[in-house]
Amino acid sequence: MFRRSIQVSVALASMLAFTIMAKAQGVCSASGIAGTYVVKCSGYLTPGPNAPMVPATLLGKAVGERNGNWSGNGGTLSIGGTIVTQDVKSVGPAEVKPDCTGSITYSQAINGQSAPNIHFNFIVGKNSDVIDGISTDPGSVFACTLTRVSERG
Repeated sequence: MFRRSIQVSVALASMLAFTIMAKAQGVCSASGIAGTYVVKCSGYLTPGPNAPMVPATLLGKAVGERNGNWSGNGGTLSIGGTIVTQDVKSVGPAEVKPDCTGSITYSQAINGQSAPNIHFNFIVGKNSDVIDGISTDPGSVFACTLTRVSERG
């Protein structure tokens, strides 16, 4: 009985040490960044094909699921001073690498109308509570910060 207790204690201690080491090494995953986030973006976007870039700012909410899928509804986007709503949904799960870098593609609707997909590369910050991303689409200079306000169960 005593020997069994020691084995269980050693196993638990090993699992705890592995968890602490994984967090210390910055290991990230799609399930680890699940939660609800406040989204703030700013930069320059083109409002249409062959149009010049104009200042743009976005304030919204995004929800990441443990399976890596993301969505956001009712974000307020100011593009060149025109206010529109933006809804997004990931096209497949986010790719999150163990080194805390990743990428995601969103389908989007502007004022309820389909718009071209958007693509972001990102870096997950300390404790997975902040994600910084940048659009990789031509004709955009748009950076976003996502700040987690609650975790997903």
